[in-house]
Amino acid sequence: MKRLIFAILALLSSPALVSAAEEAAKNIYKFEPSKALSMYGLIYTVLMVVVFLYVGYLSQKKTSTTDDYYTAGRGIGALSNGLAMTSNFLSLATFLGFTALIWKLQFLLVAFVMAWMGGFVMISIGVAPSLRRWGKFTSMQFIGERYGTAAKIISVCCMILLAQLYLIGQMKGVGNIFQVMFHWDYTTGLVIGGIVVTAYVTIGGMYGLSYNQTLQAVILGLALIFPTTIILMKMGAGAGAIFPPFGYAKLVPSMLEQLPTYFDPFTTVMGKIPLTFKYYTAIFLSLSFGTIGLPHIAMRYFTAPSVREGKKATLWGILFIGMVFLTTFAIGFAAKLYTVDVLAKQGLALNPKDADILVVVMSQAFAPAWIAALPIAGAMAAGLSTIGGLLMVIGTGIGHDIYTTISPNATEEKKMKMGLLFTAIGGLATIGMALNPPKFLLTSVIWAFVVAASTFTPVLILGIWWKGANKIGANLGMVVGAFLSVTLWWTKGKLFGFQFINMGPIGYLMGGIFSASAAWFITVVASLATGGEKDEEIRRVVDRIHGWNDYSEERYSGNTFAICCALVALGMMVWSTMPY
Repeated sequence: MKRLIFAILALLSSPALVSAAEEAAKNIYKFEPSKALSMYGLIYTVLMVVVFLYVGYLSQKKTSTTDDYYTAGRGIGALSNGLAMTSNFLSLATFLGFTALIWKLQFLLVAFVMAWMGGFVMISIGVAPSLRRWGKFTSMQFIGERYGTAAKIISVCCMILLAQLYLIGQMKGVGNIFQVMFHWDYTTGLVIGGIVVTAYVTIGGMYGLSYNQTLQAVILGLALIFPTTIILMKMGAGAGAIFPPFGYAKLVPSMLEQLPTYFDPFTTVMGKIPLTFKYYTAIFLSLSFGTIGLPHIAMRYFTAPSVREGKKATLWGILFIGMVFLTTFAIGFAAKLYTVDVLAKQGLALNPKDADILVVVMSQAFAPAWIAALPIAGAMAAGLSTIGGLLMVIGTGIGHDIYTTISPNATEEKKMKMGLLFTAIGGLATIGMALNPPKFLLTSVIWAFVVAASTFTPVLILGIWWKGANKIGANLGMVVGAFLSVTLWWTKGKLFGFQFINMGPIGYLMGGIFSASAAWFITVVASLATGGEKDEEIRRVVDRIHGWNDYSEERYSGNTFAICCALVALGMMVWSTMPY
């Protein structure tokens, strides 16, 4: 049993791993990009970089106020915003890493995707409209004005933590693409890619970021769909491959013949694993609630012209993100069938290092070089987009939210310059950290979701829907949530030397049940114990951000919602500590 758990934990921390037995039994198929593939990939990458920098330069001319720099003048339409939201969320790790995870985890990854999509649905219903009516720049600003200066500082610190967890992986991925595909050394690729995205975000602000993210969403979508269609057709999927998300149906019998457990939710390549209802609950809680709390996703709503346009942008985003996710299912399915049917029959196993670039491996095997190189462009676009969004939120959080707290009388020009400065510093600092990335890198993106679910989400939802939430509750909730989400992840469930939570198989997400629930529980209990929010002006703001023109003391004041949240959270905390 210990061996099984160790193998599964190793699987999650490095999805590309294959079993020692598999390696020993077969020769390794080593992927080597052709000269044509590398050439086209480099051409596409250079062209994209030139276009992104030019867009940033043009956007600079439209940026004259802090409103322009931080929110693009609140003039980004629903379709463009939905596309920007798509590329902002679909990181390089998603574009390439998802295929590796599907190849390795198979059906289990569906739960991850459904959790993320569920998070976007909850954002559109419970958070986005109110944040847009409130009308500032970031979710940290909302927290600051709703709960006070101390809460704003705590939230910015939490933002920096989860942003870096996200960012280092993206930066390392950019460096790895240059290293593997173009035979550059890792450091050169990392520095060049990092400087490019830092430059266009810093120069163009939110205008440049929004326009580039819209373009990047189109690039990454086409770069995934075209090669996948060709691959599926050549593998025998027929005309249905024109729509890749469902185009592999004709190949399902072949997969079930080669690997009967492919669609079993409790099976991976490594064998049966005891995934319980508790684990699936942990996935949903950590990833969906983490999505709500991600500050670079919330930031997109502040660029919408109106609440209606913000809601429509979310729907567009859900559609486009869902299409990309479903297409990754198709390419992951094709990759798995290719390895168990074609390579295995030749006595070959995929090189573990190549699992993260399976899209490129499959493309080179089935498509002409100019098509096969498209995923390189798509991966770069996805990585640069997510890096750009995170750098923007870092620049805004420090250069605006913190700076205006220290210097409330600063001029508009000074505020904008500080945002520009800290965006650049954030990019350079991330490049520096990615030069020698920490060992937890491969799971750091998931960790960021757990941190967001345990810090931002409780205070955002309670602050919007319950007038009784106050600064003491919010401050304690965020601090405790941050401490537990970091500690339980780092120690694999241990707290002060004791095995506090039995993480179980693939268990890092199990810590999210306790840390997020604890944040909810403490925020509610501490707010109730200290008499709730007494400032009438803040209570009036709660009515306003819900669209009410008048004020009613009864609206959103009842404690039933908050108490129910606390009781559910307490139950989840107790449940999470129980052994399997």
